[in-house]
This record gives sequence, C-alpha cells and structure tokens, in this order.
Amino acid sequence: MNPEQPAPVRSDLLDARQALAVLGVKPQTLYAYVSRGLIRAVNPQRRRLSLYYREDIEALQLRGRAHNMPGQAAQRALRVGGDAVLDSSITEITREGPRYRGRLALTMVEHGLPFEACAELLWQQRPDSAGTPWPLATAGPGHAAFVATLRSAARHTTSRRLLALAIEGWAACANVEPAAEERDDLATARSILQAATAALGLLRPQPRYCPLHPDEPIAHGLARALGVSTQVDAVRALDAALVLCADHELAPSTFAARIAASAGADLYSCMTSALGAFEGLFTGYGCDLAERLLREAGSVGDYVDDLVGRARRKEPLPGYDHPLYPKGDPRGRALLDLAESLAERRPAVRRACDAVKAAHESLGAQPSLSVGLAALGIALEQPPRAPATIMALGRCAGWVAHVREQRQAGFLVRPRARYVPQSPAAPTC
Repeated sequence: MNPEQPAPVRSDLLDARQALAVLGVKPQTLYAYVSRGLIRAVNPQRRRLSLYYREDIEALQLRGRAHNMPGQAAQRALRVGGDAVLDSSITEITREGPRYRGRLALTMVEHGLPFEACAELLWQQRPDSAGTPWPLATAGPGHAAFVATLRSAARHTTSRRLLALAIEGWAACANVEPAAEERDDLATARSILQAATAALGLLRPQPRYCPLHPDEPIAHGLARALGVSTQVDAVRALDAALVLCADHELAPSTFAARIAASAGADLYSCMTSALGAFEGLFTGYGCDLAERLLREAGSVGDYVDDLVGRARRKEPLPGYDHPLYPKGDPRGRALLDLAESLAERRPAVRRACDAVKAAHESLGAQPSLSVGLAALGIALEQPPRAPATIMALGRCAGWVAHVREQRQAGFLVRPRARYVPQSPAAPTC
C-alpha cells in the first residue's frame, strides 16, 4: 500500500466526522457522550485523533428513536451503556475503581488484604482480614495422568484454555455430583482457584503443574508456580494484582457465568463458560497483546510509533482507554506504580514504564488494567502470557460470587431475539 494513501476504514471504529454524521449532533454533544461513558473513545484526550466505537454510536442513535421503535430499543439495551441491568450487591464501578461489597479495591490493596480475604468478601460479605489459607483440596484418581497430557499441550494452546482444561480436568477426576457441589459450593470454589493457580506453572519454559502446599496462600503458590521470586514484596504485588482483577461488575465473561448459572450449570461449567468469553480482544487476548507490545519494543520511541500507527489505522490501542474510565483506570495506575517500585534499576522495567508514560503524553492514551499487569509481569520476570492469565485467575473469584448471586435470584437469563428475514440472494448467471 502506498504510505501516502489513507488506511482502509475499519468497520468497528469511526472518526469524529463520521460519528457526528451518524448521530446528527454537534461536536460538543459528542464529547459530552464520551465524558459520560456512553461512547467509548480511542485517544479521548486528543480529540483530533479520537476514534469512536461504531456499536456505541449506533446504540445512542437507537436510543434517540426508541419511543417509536420498541424492538430497536430492546436491542439497544443489550449493548454497552444500554438500559438492560441486573441488580447486584457485589461490585460498583466508581471513578476510583471497583468497590467490592462497599469496599474500594484500591484501599484493600493499600492495606495489604490477601486475595483469599478479598474472595471471601465477594462470596460471603465478610472478609477474613488475616487471609487464613484455605484447606488444601486433594486431586481425584487419574489426575496425575491428566496433568501429564495437559503439560504436553501447554505450548500449543492459549493460557485461558489451559485454565479451562485444568478446571474441567479437576472436576472430571473429582467425580463431583452437581447436587453435592451446590450444597458446598464454597469448598468447590476454593478448590477451583487452587487448581487454577497450580496450572499457571504450565506457562513456564519447561511446563509443570505446581500444586499448592498445605497452608500456602494463593499468591505465594502463584509465585512458585510461575518460577518467580517468593520474597515478601513480590508476593504482595501478586496479591495486589489478584485483588484488583477480582471483579468488574457485568463484564462479558461475568455475564456468561451468570447465564450458565441461571440455566442450572454447576460451578465448574460456569467458570469455563466465563473463560470462553474472556478470550476476546477486549479482555484476555487484549492483555496478551498489550504485554507483547511492551516486551518486544526496542525502545520507548518504537513503542509509541507502533501505537501511533494503530491509531492511524483506526485500531484500538492494546492496554489503553478503558470505556468505563475515561479519565484513566485507577487499577492500571496502581499496578504501574508497583512495577516501578520493583524495578531495581533493571532496564527492561524502566523502559516499559517510560513507554507507558510516553504513550499518555504523546497520544493522551490512558493506561488500563491490562498494561499495568503487563508492566508488573516484566518487573517480576514472569513468563510470557502470565499477566492475562493472572487476570483470569483473579476474576475467578468474582465469577463465583456472581454465580452464587444468580442462583439466589432464581430466574433464567434468556433474552429474546427479534426475527428479521433476509432478502433472498440475487440469482447468479
């Protein structure tokens, strides 16, 4: 392609001129929609470079004529920023980040609350501030043979699929009856998180399954599984990452877990349903991509140039501009600060943190949780793909909480589709 020619327009992003034409509003109104979180923007601080998600634009367009088009209004309600809601007492999204059961996640991190205590708060509304280690779950017969097979496949699949396989394998070998699991779902939840933690050892250059030791906290077991430092500061950083990832209201993966729960699926199946939805560009894979760009950038300038090229091609910037935090994701900032504190003058960590700062200064890009996890992964010398898998591991705690809440709600989550017949294809000669 001639470099002087404009890049092809992607179907999922619109520039300001296109967005204004679709909405029929003034620029000030468009910017107000962005500031209110109704429209997701790439580079929201640089209006001339901003790009806007087509689905959000169309959703607002449908809202404007909803009184005459009830079917369209119902369809719009299912989109980002729509009117379809589920009552929940688990997590509230605020400008300071998520608040779990009324407690700000960032404050929990500042107080050094262990991940186990955060999970118990989400599940039972009563945290154990001491973070008492959970009883060690024991694997069922045949699990060792299953793990050997899983180890041989570790390099050939995605990290989230590894987690899903580890969870399903644990369930298959445990031979758990669904009715028994539902009676003691907290014991099941703890065993799932322990099995998933052990599975992160499969990301190492020499894959291995690393079961937790008796009375070993999740964060310490995670550090050992990944083959990174188990010193106090490193383990506390992993605890912080898990707590900040633990829940984020009705994200697509969480909604998938609730749908499965509403249909009567057991907890294992709810977790793997969520992991399937977590695989997309805006969650797990997006975190993988953010990490890859940080790791592979030869210099700060190379990193910024890559992001500028993506902006010109109207592509999302991996690790930046979360739609729910137009002024910046507090979770990402907290993890970047942790990464800097662990840098110990190592060039790779310094370059990663400087690159994120340069992206903000050059493009107005706001770092999100994903790029914070990526920087922390570099600081702790984690194996590649670990940051996104840690996000999924932490999020398992929130998925369990939502499954429990959906079971208590007692209704089937089942939207209806409005059938729209397609025109017959034109005959071909």
